[in-house]
Amino acid sequence: MDKKYFLNSISCEDKNLISSIFNKMQVAEKTNKVVFTNEFLSPSLWNQISAICENYEVKAYNYGIFKDADRRMLSFSYRKEPAIYPIDLLQISNKSKFSKLDHKDYLGAMMSLGIKREKVGDLVIVDTVCYAPVCSDVSNYIINNLNTIGNCPCEVTQHDYMGGNLPERKFEEKIIISTSLRLDGMVSGICNISRNNSVELISSGKILVNYFPCLKKDKLIKIDDILTIRGYGKFKVGESIGSTQKERLKIEIRQYI
Repeated sequence: MDKKYFLNSISCEDKNLISSIFNKMQVAEKTNKVVFTNEFLSPSLWNQISAICENYEVKAYNYGIFKDADRRMLSFSYRKEPAIYPIDLLQISNKSKFSKLDHKDYLGAMMSLGIKREKVGDLVIVDTVCYAPVCSDVSNYIINNLNTIGNCPCEVTQHDYMGGNLPERKFEEKIIISTSLRLDGMVSGICNISRNNSVELISSGKILVNYFPCLKKDKLIKIDDILTIRGYGKFKVGESIGSTQKERLKIEIRQYI
């Protein structure tokens, strides 16, 4: 297992992080034990590492609790994937009857405790409850110290997810109109902005296609591609369901809530 090759093969600006992950792979290789990253990685990162590990005896497995989770913890093992990861699922209940909390409120409250973003996975919000996968080493700290979010009192408990009792991520489904499947046309349709403004978003690096930055306005978008548009949200591209009288495409879009 060559470290230089590994580091150069992963597209990531944080080379210290990649070096740390490589070291954990080596520990798994030398000890023949399961080793975890103990942090949640972005999809682009865990996908790249999993692909590279296909060429090694030590394999990389990933887990984020929720189906189709974006942020996931990696494990490295010679054997099969471990049944249990050092992850707890916290249930954060908003006790206020007057104020509604959203994703940024819950995440910001945890960050204000000094918790690094990498210690928290995908958040799923159902009504007045936020379900947050966190690394086990920070779980009790959050439970004992997160009492309010803004002006809202809250209660934090562990949620038993091993029995499959999991909340489902919600989407808002809509139909957009686009001149083509090019990235600039799709961004224009999703954000309801002009083509020129969509090109500006793309050229400024605010668009991710399948979690990778994309500066090509003419990139063709396919079914099931994930578009992350900073300032607007994250969207999954569905099928084309026809066209308008002006021959513009009608495309199904699912926005992550």
